[in-house]
Amino acid sequence: MSDLACTKRKPSKAVFLSLFCTGLGHIYCGRFTTGLALFFNSLLPAPFAAAAAFSKNPSAILPGLILPCLFVVAVYLYAIIDSFRLARKSGEHYELKDYNRGIVYVLFVIAGIVYPVTIAMYIRANIFEAFYCPAESMSPTLLMGDRFLVNKYFQRKLPHRGDIIVFIAPDNRNLRYVKRVIGLPGDTVKIDGKEVFVNNRKMDHQPIHASDRPPVENSAGEITLETNGEVAYGIQMSDDAANIASYPETKVPEGHCFVMGDNRNHSLDSRRFSFVPLGDILGKAEYIYWPAKQWSRFGAIGE
Repeated sequence: MSDLACTKRKPSKAVFLSLFCTGLGHIYCGRFTTGLALFFNSLLPAPFAAAAAFSKNPSAILPGLILPCLFVVAVYLYAIIDSFRLARKSGEHYELKDYNRGIVYVLFVIAGIVYPVTIAMYIRANIFEAFYCPAESMSPTLLMGDRFLVNKYFQRKLPHRGDIIVFIAPDNRNLRYVKRVIGLPGDTVKIDGKEVFVNNRKMDHQPIHASDRPPVENSAGEITLETNGEVAYGIQMSDDAANIASYPETKVPEGHCFVMGDNRNHSLDSRRFSFVPLGDILGKAEYIYWPAKQWSRFGAIGE
């Protein structure tokens, strides 16, 4: 690079280097210790975010992911602005340091790119992955246009009845579906019109007060609270039970589960494509991070 032949620190170059690697603009301006501190501060939040993802306290997971991201953004912006200020302040003459070499800048840039990309890929593959809801099959819980996070660590465990899972579509392995677990391995499932029976026990339905109903547009039916064991959640059904596909009493085979959409009249689910292999489950849907309707729905799904 031309730094060895030039003593003037250029603000544009300081900003450029800071954009590629937090703190590198400070190193360019002769503040090696400050630049190194900013660089490591931009890396520190990643382990904390990973630790939060594995937290057993659901209410702590989302803040534990968001706050480190905000911290990194704050450090990043400070590094850019301050390096610009330092470069302007340095004047026409700057005594070059041993670390003002192109190879040093390149190494920092590589580290600044590889580390966050590696962490992001690890989180996406093993901890959380973002998904988009393109249809109304999970209304009123997930609405069309919702963007939500799926806990992929969950795939190492047996799901529970009532969990919302994302899985490889049995009828098209290039697609991903999001549905609710109704029956587990060994359970018997039967559907007769609006009534769903799990292990010969009819799941209870109760009306939801109008003030507690989610913002569902063009609702084609009543929204009620369904109880499956110890789990309760909202479902949507029209008054025409004939539109709901019935299902004869069937035992869920080992290594599989039975799923249904919360929008019972408009859902392609186990009533059509049968059981879902547990090995095809990608994770559990846990957080809406970009709600399609009201921002009051932001946060943990079902809370």
